[in-house]
Amino acid sequence: MNYIFLICARKIFQHKPLILNSPEKADIPSELTILHPQSRTGFVRQYRTMLNNLQSYSFFTKQLVRISILKDFKRSYIGLLWLFILPILSVISWIMLNGAGIIDPGNTTIPYPAYVLLSTSIWGFFVGIYQSTSNVLRNRKNMITMACFPHEVLVLEKIWVHLIRFTIPFAINVVVLLLFGIHFTWAALLFPLTLLPLLILGVGIGLIISLFRIVAVDIAQLFDRGIGFLMFLTPIIYTDEVKIKWLSSIIAYNPLTYLIGFSRDVLTRGTFFEPTNYGICVLFTFVFFLVAVRIFLNGEPRVIERLISN
Repeated sequence: MNYIFLICARKIFQHKPLILNSPEKADIPSELTILHPQSRTGFVRQYRTMLNNLQSYSFFTKQLVRISILKDFKRSYIGLLWLFILPILSVISWIMLNGAGIIDPGNTTIPYPAYVLLSTSIWGFFVGIYQSTSNVLRNRKNMITMACFPHEVLVLEKIWVHLIRFTIPFAINVVVLLLFGIHFTWAALLFPLTLLPLLILGVGIGLIISLFRIVAVDIAQLFDRGIGFLMFLTPIIYTDEVKIKWLSSIIAYNPLTYLIGFSRDVLTRGTFFEPTNYGICVLFTFVFFLVAVRIFLNGEPRVIERLISN
């Protein structure tokens, strides 16, 4: 449509007649390229196509990751130090509340500063990838509407950027745990793998919310507030052994209780937290992720029409 508009404008300003029913005379190509086709393929074929696209556009993905990392800290005097400062400031606030007796976290088995630092870092890992993925269509609006490429590349870019940013706060966690006398076991090597369910859960939720962020902003904002409130219903700044009955019930049915608790115990104690419930949550997470990707791939072409009109 933009191409036809430009041709029309050029013909008008040149004071030449324009005949739209004759492509040869109007300089309009007889075959038009659909930039954002709607996918109607089967389940398996759709995922195979997605994986092939990610492999074909690997160089493009690397360039997007490089640009994103440099852009975030280009105009900052402190630069990458913000990745160290923000988690430390967050932990100091919770330590002050605990020292004042406002928060009773329960028996944390490890020193409370180390417990809350590690827990908030794992929580930030989940929330961070949700926020990045849920804004992928809105933040890349110009690129999506002006270029033809598989948009799952943008999701992969967000994942890589998020993983790179997480390495620095995680390094702080390791140093703090060592300073507090935490001894790591061989099971700690499984810690990166235990973060995978949190990663795909955050990506899955973010993909669905990214569609709502274009067509129904109120629903997206409601989810954003809900994710922030969910932190206080998850054993992050306190343990899972709480005395409030209704809160204890919520914690018991909260999948993040097991996903975060399992990762935390693997790293700090070398034990597996509620392995049966954790396995059920992991299975649910993978199924939900596959369904979310399917919804995103099928709904994205329709959402892009709204994105262009806005």
